[in-house]
Amino acid sequence: MARNHNLSLLCLFSLFLLTHAKLSLDPSDLKSFTTIHRDLGVQGQRSPLGNPCTVPGVFCERIISNDAHVLRITRIIFISRKLSGFLSPAIGGLSELKELSLADNELVDRVPSQIINCKKLEVLDLGNNQFSGEVPSELASLTRLRVLDLSSNKFTGNLNFLGHFPNLKTLSLANNLFTGQVPRSLRSFRNLQYFDLSGNSLLEGPVPVMRKIESLRPQYPNRYVLAEKSTATGNSSSSANGPTSAVDLSSSSPAPGPSVANSPKHKGRKRKPAGWIIGFLAGALAGSICGFVFLVMFKLTLAAIRGGGRGQGPEIFSPKMIKDAEDLAFLEKDDGLASLQIIGRGGCGEVYKSELPGGKQIAIKKIVQPTKSDATELNDEDSKLLSKKMRQIRSEINTVGRIRHRNLLPLLAHVARPDCHYLVYEFMKNGSLQDVLSQVARGNRELNWFARHRIALGIAAGLEYLHMSHNPRIIHRDLKPANVLLDDNMEARIADFGLAKAMPDAYTHVTTSNVAGTVGYIAPEYHQTLKFTDKCDIYSFGVLLGVLVMGKLPSDDFFQNTREMSLVKWLRNIMTSENPSQAIDPKLMDKGYEDQMLLVLKIACFCTLDDPRQRPDSKEVRCMLSQLKGAEQLNQI
Repeated sequence: MARNHNLSLLCLFSLFLLTHAKLSLDPSDLKSFTTIHRDLGVQGQRSPLGNPCTVPGVFCERIISNDAHVLRITRIIFISRKLSGFLSPAIGGLSELKELSLADNELVDRVPSQIINCKKLEVLDLGNNQFSGEVPSELASLTRLRVLDLSSNKFTGNLNFLGHFPNLKTLSLANNLFTGQVPRSLRSFRNLQYFDLSGNSLLEGPVPVMRKIESLRPQYPNRYVLAEKSTATGNSSSSANGPTSAVDLSSSSPAPGPSVANSPKHKGRKRKPAGWIIGFLAGALAGSICGFVFLVMFKLTLAAIRGGGRGQGPEIFSPKMIKDAEDLAFLEKDDGLASLQIIGRGGCGEVYKSELPGGKQIAIKKIVQPTKSDATELNDEDSKLLSKKMRQIRSEINTVGRIRHRNLLPLLAHVARPDCHYLVYEFMKNGSLQDVLSQVARGNRELNWFARHRIALGIAAGLEYLHMSHNPRIIHRDLKPANVLLDDNMEARIADFGLAKAMPDAYTHVTTSNVAGTVGYIAPEYHQTLKFTDKCDIYSFGVLLGVLVMGKLPSDDFFQNTREMSLVKWLRNIMTSENPSQAIDPKLMDKGYEDQMLLVLKIACFCTLDDPRQRPDSKEVRCMLSQLKGAEQLNQI
């Protein structure tokens, strides 16, 4: 029921875009989908006469065709619809289709060979149906496939359709009637993370198993390869029950070292194993001692050059703004901050305001750390807190210290002292978004819709850079109004990267030992599984969108007195009620932009869907926000 509700909401959003953009569906897509819809046997839904984009489970995108914008069908998700028809050959007419998910139905007959015309297909999920016959061998031409699930059907024939799938991450062919050899082409699927061939008792040959190979060059991501699983006797033939391999790479163990085959005994002198062992241990010990001595001498020399460990001087990340390290020399004094104004306090320390010789204002975050002698006397709790602070310093330096974007708050410099660390940032005159919203709520300030929209658009652009443009991807993990600062022009700057994590392209998620972030903005899947992805940031951004339009924070007493006791759940219920406008901040009403604000609230609902796979990515969110009517006026603010 929840999935159908979410799909209905997404289709409502598609209808809203259609109404305002006045786009029409491509005629070929309309013709093809009408046939597909009829042959699948969709129940409880009229045949789409003119606008399939309003059908629950059908998603359309705006595409440029012949110098004009038209709508094309890009996703069909009919899961658990009790469909009892078949997949029409007309599916080949949807050339822009990226996802076809028909799982958990009662569909019959063969998979039409015309599906190979869907060259952009990324997800093909036909699991748990009654499909039969052979899978078209031409399926191998769909090289963009990331997910291929044909499990729990009645497919027959060999596996020759498993050609070259360079992008495939999930492969499930379990519980079918496949025959023949398991193809060696599985070895070429370099991005494969999970595959399942179990329940195919007629398959023959060795079953590939996953092994994780540690790269000798750490700048490259780990690669996963396939190795054959032989029987206990070393015979390459499969067991009587056939292959039963189901492997998840996320739990794969490192590959064992190379084994040495048994060789005939040499006629010459035999080498004594004891001599080998003693020689190896002696060499390793001598090498370790030499390496340790060299490391100590190197650190002592480096410390002497830098002033005997008193301080290492400023580490400058923005030479354009801080042209001379002497500009920050006052931070190396014990009383360097005594005369500065404190402008904020956070979990890591105090924030001060200062000014560079050229007149540029800066903000200095002071993070206190005990000296080595004091650190030995810390209890476990204080020691963990200190370790957390140091990790956050490293995270800030490794993220915003190395990247630049107009919607990210840059780290200008880092000054390390024996008793503390100073992180130097550009000063943001208007403070944080949370401060501004609090002033608005008290009636001390105004924040019109154009300004709020521009802030949302800036945050989305910053997220798009972190998730899409930077390599490796960076996940913020603590996106909230308090961590969005506003410059002199009310341009949004994402700040506080203390919890940020870099995620290489080879990873689909990162697992942590505990949940980090702020209650009310944490994605449910992260809270439940301790696994986070860029879609966790999208969830937080959805909550932030709701805050911008509603003028209320998740922690406000208002939500504690509602039945849902949650901003996200309350917003979902209001948006499906007869009067969704009651969710809008009263200070924004009667200005003529209610339709735009309702659309942004719908986007917020999509970003906070329970299923992270259904949430849009950061680029899609930015595009949706930038397409609002009147967005061009933002440049005039």
